[in-house]
Amino acid sequence: MDSVPFTERRNALTMNIDADTVEDAANRLHECNMEVFYGYENYKGLSDDEFLNKLDQLVILVKATLQNEKGIIVISGCGTSGRIGFLASTFFNQLCLENNLPKKYHYIIAGGNSALVTSVEATEDDPIVGAAELKHVSESFERVLFIGITCGLSAPFVGGQLEYCLDNPEKFIPVLIGFNPVSMARQIRVPKWSGDKTFYGVASRMEKTSGALILNPIVGPEPISGSSRMKSGTATKVMLDTVFYLASTNTNAKARDVIEEFKITIEKMKNETTDIANVIQQAGDCMINNGYIRYVGSSTFGIWGMIDASECVPTYNSSYDDIRGFMTNDYFKKSLNPESADSLVSPALDQSTPDDLWKTFQDLPPSSLIVFIDREYHLQKALVDKLQQKNHRIVWIKLLSTESLESNSNVQMIDFSKSITSADVTKQYLIAELILKLCLNTISTAAHILKGKVYQNIMIDVRVSNIKLFYRAIDIIKLLTGVDKETAEKCLIQSIYQTNDEINNQTIEQHITAVANNKDHIVPIALLMCLSNYSYTQAKLQIDKCPRIRDICTGNN
Repeated sequence: MDSVPFTERRNALTMNIDADTVEDAANRLHECNMEVFYGYENYKGLSDDEFLNKLDQLVILVKATLQNEKGIIVISGCGTSGRIGFLASTFFNQLCLENNLPKKYHYIIAGGNSALVTSVEATEDDPIVGAAELKHVSESFERVLFIGITCGLSAPFVGGQLEYCLDNPEKFIPVLIGFNPVSMARQIRVPKWSGDKTFYGVASRMEKTSGALILNPIVGPEPISGSSRMKSGTATKVMLDTVFYLASTNTNAKARDVIEEFKITIEKMKNETTDIANVIQQAGDCMINNGYIRYVGSSTFGIWGMIDASECVPTYNSSYDDIRGFMTNDYFKKSLNPESADSLVSPALDQSTPDDLWKTFQDLPPSSLIVFIDREYHLQKALVDKLQQKNHRIVWIKLLSTESLESNSNVQMIDFSKSITSADVTKQYLIAELILKLCLNTISTAAHILKGKVYQNIMIDVRVSNIKLFYRAIDIIKLLTGVDKETAEKCLIQSIYQTNDEINNQTIEQHITAVANNKDHIVPIALLMCLSNYSYTQAKLQIDKCPRIRDICTGNN
């Protein structure tokens, strides 16, 4: 176990989260969130003195770059890391404009703008493309503070950029953010990287380079194994917000002061556990009964909704339509990098700002759930009234607002407004964003648990769409059932082909091709076959009746 990176381990707090009540599940996820600040086991989190000193060093570097007319700050990452970099650059560029400064923050995300709302994994493994994009963004500047984010210290896309910085020290200051020790950085050779290079080699080189900075607090395993959108994403946001806020404002505060304020406010989220649990139950019921969940918001609040929704597709193998985020204005589109006409364009990029949300929502399945995350709730009152006439469930996450619901309203409200007590307007907004992220993560994660996407604390509904995922599925079945490889593979293949018969003389490539004809619960059915000695037909019948394997095995279905 000592050799397994922390970001890939299983969290003891959530080992049986699929057996918890919704309120207990919400509490478990909250405890995991607090590990970001308090630390994991004997390891220190964001409140550690040594780490805070490093954050203060980065504040000095950011401040100097902001004051340099020919300097910029570039934030880069893949998946969740890139999305949080985009949001940070969007928010703090607006602050630059308010302070009569040019936009000083630039984001890069592997896969381009579509990767902000869609999983675009191929580019993440390409260090050459990463370096080329950094070179392009920075070519007209003389000084570049580069912040590369890769939660597991593993992404070749970011590794190539860090190497480019190290090779050009007269122009670049490289900063690496991740959540494993350098000794656990990925040591697998990357085919597109010359000279048998690995991410570990680049990280080790950074450790030995004067002026380079590595920020890698150990915040512990994710609540759902492998879902770095949660704790690692939270830690990344808190770090970036703390540093950029301190560098952008005239204050004598240190990183410790801002981190402490984030920590105290997030701790207060526990006060709203009952309301969060009620929404989780409705979200789970909605998904089990083929309803849809929709987030509606503006500014960066709306973008957080789009991002949380889009991350559920690769994380839980959910349908694109299950959870979607919509903007009430064009703030998102105005914040995007310009791209060439032939760039990949996700439908979510085109449909995120409809002129009339009612036209988009009027054909939603019965009893869908619409979550409003606008601070100005009254602006959507007409839409709320129409949705309620269709008997849809409505939730308002109240953050920076003094509005109240009508006394006879049946809209559910999760009220965090009293938890945000900072006197600083900028900090209020950053804290509200973090609360929103954690709240949406909790709702969508727990809803997928209710839908049967998680067994213990492992995402089990893997889409077996390539050879790597075929073997990952076998490993999951072996881990959770204790069967041997041959039994796990046999049950997986029977589930793919939807048969009780053994399938012989077929290649793995043929198995993967067959997956296209069967997209339903392949791994969960195979898992249940191994756990209960069911045939394929028996296991499928049980899963169709009750999506949660734990409930089937304990007779609670």
